[in-house]
Amino acid sequence: MANQPSPPRWTPGEAKVPSIAADLMDPHPPSVRPETRVGDVARLLLERHLSGVPVVSETGEVLGVVTQADLVSRHAYVHFPFYLNILGGVIPLTSTRHFREEMRRVIGRTAADVMTTDPCVVAEDTDLREVATRMAEDGADPVVVVRDGRLVGLLTRADLVRLIVVEEDTRA
Repeated sequence: MANQPSPPRWTPGEAKVPSIAADLMDPHPPSVRPETRVGDVARLLLERHLSGVPVVSETGEVLGVVTQADLVSRHAYVHFPFYLNILGGVIPLTSTRHFREEMRRVIGRTAADVMTTDPCVVAEDTDLREVATRMAEDGADPVVVVRDGRLVGLLTRADLVRLIVVEEDTRA
């Protein structure tokens, strides 16, 4: 397993500046299966310097993504729901759905247990400005790039930051 992400398709000095996801994405991103142990996912994120890793089926279909935030939440305080007891009846004052989600992540042992099931997914031809907007507005990192629902690439905030450095260097 390499210690650095795969190089993007675009390299400095090329005439064509990246404009779509396929131009800048890592075309050979790592992925994990749903049954991958959480410790192995954490190790992969650290070794590859990634903010998250896609969880894929045997056929490469994207099922979710495990992010650093998903793993950090394992050590956070669990917010128990509040209930009101009136005349022997129990009325929930807060959502129990959120509590169940937190508990799933805290006690989870596999990628499927802790993954975000609705990751930010884009097609290969998505404009990089749209990708950047989704990252900024939704806090998405990484962004999973798909073709026909199957993983073909990965974009992280670091990829876009690297692009800024290269753009600045070429202007100087």
